[in-house]
Amino acid sequence: MSDWSDLNDEGVRCENPGRRHLGPRWPRFVELNTEGAVLASAGDVVGARAAWQAAYRETTGEVADVEALVCRAAVAGNLAGVSADYDEAARWSTEAVDAARIVLELVGDAYGTSTVLVNGLVSRAVSHHARMRLPEALADLDEAVEALASVEGGQSVEAWQSFEASVRSTRARVLVTGGWYAEAAAEARLALDLAYAAAPSLAANVHLTLAEITSSTGDLPGAVEHLSLARDLCAATGDVGGEGTAVVSLARLAYLSSDADRADALYAEAEGLLGDDPHRLAACLCGRAAIAVLRGRPGEALELLDRAASSSGTAASPLELVAVRQVRGAALEASGEFAAAESCYAEAAAVCEAAGLWHVVLGMTWWRADALVRRAAAVTGEERRAIGLRALDLALPAALASEAVRQRFPHGPLRERWVALASAPATRSAFLAIRAVEDVALAAEYIDHIAGAVSLDAAGTPVERGELVMLPEPPAEPSVEEHLPYAASGLVSGGSLAVGGFELPPRVRLDPTVRTALDAWIDVAEERYGLPVRSERAVASW
Repeated sequence: MSDWSDLNDEGVRCENPGRRHLGPRWPRFVELNTEGAVLASAGDVVGARAAWQAAYRETTGEVADVEALVCRAAVAGNLAGVSADYDEAARWSTEAVDAARIVLELVGDAYGTSTVLVNGLVSRAVSHHARMRLPEALADLDEAVEALASVEGGQSVEAWQSFEASVRSTRARVLVTGGWYAEAAAEARLALDLAYAAAPSLAANVHLTLAEITSSTGDLPGAVEHLSLARDLCAATGDVGGEGTAVVSLARLAYLSSDADRADALYAEAEGLLGDDPHRLAACLCGRAAIAVLRGRPGEALELLDRAASSSGTAASPLELVAVRQVRGAALEASGEFAAAESCYAEAAAVCEAAGLWHVVLGMTWWRADALVRRAAAVTGEERRAIGLRALDLALPAALASEAVRQRFPHGPLRERWVALASAPATRSAFLAIRAVEDVALAAEYIDHIAGAVSLDAAGTPVERGELVMLPEPPAEPSVEEHLPYAASGLVSGGSLAVGGFELPPRVRLDPTVRTALDAWIDVAEERYGLPVRSERAVASW
């Protein structure tokens, strides 16, 4: 929880952030609250928690009048920042939010309680985010943005911009976790402008988020630039945790670029920076395990994964669970234990689905399909066809859905980068599965489908020529799809939103009036992934 509590320092950890002074009943509360702030600033989380718990008790023995609620909201927000886990943090944040709302309803912002409310909402959103409760996180952040209007009245412009930068930065992080990449990019750019204007210390976190957006949509060089900036900013400000986070992500990108030696060195550097954080240590160990698989040492990878699972323990996040299971599956596959590998991949996919991470589900699905294609190549006869059909059932609907995700993006480079780079591994996987079952007719239908992928709405906004010439070049070999999409995940890291300007493309058929085999697969994809792939209109192939 302490990673996020810095957002609260300016507002909650002060004796009285508002304009009205506390009455004479509260000197002991003020003393304990201040003591907790000093201890927290010195890194003594245990001592700070004890001081704030004592301060909290000072607020429960009195009649719950307005000043008792003011104090309770403030110290509950502080306790959220030093909680042992996200469930506890959410409980304290909720108490802070509830008390602050009552104060604001009774006396307005006489005690500066809007600041406490904003911090409490952001803190609770962080807890929701960590537990993959993304709609709840976004609801809290939307309320925090609305509450900023009242904060602005009692703060300097710089302080207000700092608050907004914190909220926008957190909101961008939630959006990218849920796969709302276009919305996340817009929010992150706004947060970055605010951070550089009023709170430069927040800029590194925004660059980390922008790196995740760019890498997830296929721009690995752009992600490296953002991570390098974040790393330098954190090093300059003494933010060891942030620096370590950037290094972990740089290691993952080195792995995706097949630079195993650099990735190994970066993971070792990150371990030195983050060794006291069990979750980030697990990320390093999982990344090193992925490298071991790449180097043909599956036994070493399995040992590293056991250590990673032990480090993260029962509090592992969904992304941590996915990464460990996926790399374990790759290690087992490299050892020839195909059934055990498929079981690991299936478990990882189930975790993705339970957490609502559609974009991770798509990545996991094409990797599972590729594994089945490789397994099919090692057998013959009916067994080969049966395994190939399982691969096809995974790969083709995932590829159709992945390509259709372009509908989430407005026109421009981000949209085209998704199509050209981020969804390319799924398309490749679908073709491999079709080849495995030797279905020539389906291959031809799928080629026609891909060729008819875009349909512009004439009433939409025209594409600027400058945006067209900015499209990225295809990556040089070896390409990203040869690697585990979430294997070396940094683990540090929103629903579909309609975007104007594009209609769904039509279905493409040899005879527009006759349904094809691909039509059935499109129906499967739309039902399985819950998003439209093609319109009901059909055109003739060429």
